[in-house]
Amino acid sequence: MIVVDKKYGPVLGAVGNVLVWYNFALLMPFLVIISKNFFSSGNPEFHSTMSFLAVSVGLFLRPVGSAVFGPIGDKFGRQLSLSISILLMVIPTVGIGLLPNFSQWGIAAPIIFIFLRVLQGISMGGEYTTSMVHLVELAPRNRRGFFGSFSDAGCQIGTLLAGMALIGLHAFYNEQEIYDFAWRYPFWVAILLLPFAFIKVQQKEASSPKENKPSLLKSLIEHKKEVGCTIAITAFSAVGFYTLLTFFPYYFVQKGILTLEDATCCSMYANIAVTITIFSCGFLSDIFRRRPFLISGMIGVPLAVYIMFMSGIRSVAFLIIMNTVYGIFLGMYYSCRAAFFSEAFPRHVRCTGVSLSLSLAQAIVGGSSTFVMDHIMAISEKLAVLPITLVALLGIAAVLVMKDRTGEDLL
Repeated sequence: MIVVDKKYGPVLGAVGNVLVWYNFALLMPFLVIISKNFFSSGNPEFHSTMSFLAVSVGLFLRPVGSAVFGPIGDKFGRQLSLSISILLMVIPTVGIGLLPNFSQWGIAAPIIFIFLRVLQGISMGGEYTTSMVHLVELAPRNRRGFFGSFSDAGCQIGTLLAGMALIGLHAFYNEQEIYDFAWRYPFWVAILLLPFAFIKVQQKEASSPKENKPSLLKSLIEHKKEVGCTIAITAFSAVGFYTLLTFFPYYFVQKGILTLEDATCCSMYANIAVTITIFSCGFLSDIFRRRPFLISGMIGVPLAVYIMFMSGIRSVAFLIIMNTVYGIFLGMYYSCRAAFFSEAFPRHVRCTGVSLSLSLAQAIVGGSSTFVMDHIMAISEKLAVLPITLVALLGIAAVLVMKDRTGEDLL
């Protein structure tokens, strides 16, 4: 195990989170290619269902990861939880890059692919939220919003790099070569994450007498309001994130509105906007508190979707602009979410409380968001704003119910 000084914690945590999210998010820009390679059975319904299942199954299994890694993080330390979950991400990602396609292995190919995606989902259920809590705990009291922003910024940068990997392939290979074999190369890059499983940030662990600590289950029950509100607030990002970076690119390419490269560019600009906004608003949230940024984001995203689809404009320039606007508001929401959630739970249950709450929302709402959007858009594009509006209203109500603990001592 390599031990590094606490002052490098935020940077290492962010870089590790970037690589984890790069691995997990590769499926999003590559979904059209993955679908053709692993789900092309000649049955359009099977193709569509399996394509969205490939995305959703990773979300459905995140609560399992939270149930396993959250208690490990609370009982045995954040570092052990992070190390195991990172290893569990590297193995299936490289495996996907090596897996023979449907024409070579038949039905075994999509079955194994879904299994590998399951492992990724379990890993993400532990790594992402443990990293989030760890960064907030490393921070000075007046910088928790900024330190915590590294976790969600890392998520966005990793997703951005996944999209850039696809754009980068276009510089060296033609479209057919990318579909045939070159798509595999970005998945092999997952091996770069491996060293982060063996890096430990030097930190004095807070402790209290064992007899004073209630059980995890009892603690979660005692904090049921925080758990419920955290689930409600996360439901917004579950829909907002996967609609922007998974469904929209897939939808616009399938409808012939954008080319694969143009759709990836839309996502890339949106990701850049999200990332810049997360860092800047995360810093500002330590001054102006968390609540204004969370609520502003949950108002702005539905507004951007409404303008995008009610206008009827389908030019590349317009869609890039609207995806970017969407990204700015989503970044406001993400900027201080890590601190807001971590500040709501006491230390002995913080990992489990935050992890389980986020993962349940991602599984229940995020896992079904692409299916719901697909059916809604089949009825009318004008209904596109409906899902994000509903979860935004729910999230705003939850933010108003929870206490904003900006600047207070951690519980």
